[in-house]
Amino acid sequence: MFDDTARSLEISWVLFEAESKVTAAKHLLCDRSTVAAWIRAYKEAGEWWPDPAIRNRHADKVLFDEHLVQAVTAVVLSDPEQLLGEMKDVFLLLSTSPGYRDAYKCSIATLDRVLRAAGYSHKQLYRMCRERDQARREALATLLVAVPLRCLVSADETHKDGGDLRRWRGRWLRGVRYEFQSRDRRAMMRTSTMMAVSYTNGVLHSVTTSSPPSQNADDWILFLNGLLPTMNRFLPCLPSVLQPDWCFLLYDNAPIHSAEADAFIGSNGIFFLRLPPYSPELQPMEEVFSKYSHQVKSAHHSYPGSSEALLHAVALTKLTVPNIASHFDRSFLEAVRNVPELCEQGGPWESSFASLPDVRE
Repeated sequence: MFDDTARSLEISWVLFEAESKVTAAKHLLCDRSTVAAWIRAYKEAGEWWPDPAIRNRHADKVLFDEHLVQAVTAVVLSDPEQLLGEMKDVFLLLSTSPGYRDAYKCSIATLDRVLRAAGYSHKQLYRMCRERDQARREALATLLVAVPLRCLVSADETHKDGGDLRRWRGRWLRGVRYEFQSRDRRAMMRTSTMMAVSYTNGVLHSVTTSSPPSQNADDWILFLNGLLPTMNRFLPCLPSVLQPDWCFLLYDNAPIHSAEADAFIGSNGIFFLRLPPYSPELQPMEEVFSKYSHQVKSAHHSYPGSSEALLHAVALTKLTVPNIASHFDRSFLEAVRNVPELCEQGGPWESSFASLPDVRE
């Protein structure tokens, strides 16, 4: 919330200096509707508070508190991952900062404004997190480049919230982008899908369940029970180029991928690779799921009234081996560009990445 000085400045800019509400709102990083409410109250009662008797009892006038802005900045510099996760964790971390004041009871929206005031956007925070994990990304990329794509199996899970589906509709001039989307009233149920794909055979194993409840570590182990028998054992005595197909399993650091599951995978003779945080470009399954989601929506419109199981089955048939292999190829190139000795000056892949940005969003 904003104090008397801020409110009086906004009113004077709009009413007495003929500034627009949008321009005045930008000065204090607030919304135009907020400025409009202050002006309406001032015109009606001569006060910029809707109820001058009680004013505003919120204790989150923190945008102008240099101490909190400095504390938030310290959290960003020491642990930017906190501000990309659950915001309640940020408040817990702030409470351990030296000199923290118990009077701060700011909301998540206010914390967002403090971040903007300190100059940190979501994109900047994400970039900082990626830079902190670059060494781990390079280490995994070096290993992935050495593994033949035929040996790699990519596994992940995706969730569908069951919300409204939207479709592109209508016609427009050639060469002009058409932005209109219409809402489809036929909603789909909420589902979670675990899937594993390979470079040479496409989809190896897939399980789709309704949610809630959400998937947990037990579901991941059940999925592995169906996947691991289709894979081959890793042979420690052989170099990677002589390893059999489908003996490396690649997956991310989701909470359901527990240490017990890692041990279970290893005990079945499979070599597992876990992605570092913020590295979706190294995971072929990410783009496979994008294609899968598109096909589920298309099947939903092409076969109205069909069961959910049939729609997912139709979507799976559309995931062809060549298409999945192309996603593996793209992830391989992303791994190469994370290995400095391959893509930097003097490396064999130098010319392939010279035109690409150093940091990808």
